[in-house]
Amino acid sequence: MSQDVRETPAPEAPDPTPPLESPPPAAQPARSDPDPRTRLHQLASELMYSRNRRLLIEFLQLRRALR
Repeated sequence: MSQDVRETPAPEAPDPTPPLESPPPAAQPARSDPDPRTRLHQLASELMYSRNRRLLIEFLQLRRALR
């Protein structure tokens, strides 16, 4: 004899803790265009660790413009 046993889900109790909310984003100072020489140094340091063609092209163009 087989019986057809169907489980009915128990009603869920409401969650006693309210959902977590993120704080609002912090205000950031307005960014000014960095000094071209500073950007050149940033690109040079990034190129030491990666072989990124886009960075290399940007580095060479900036270096040529500063001469």
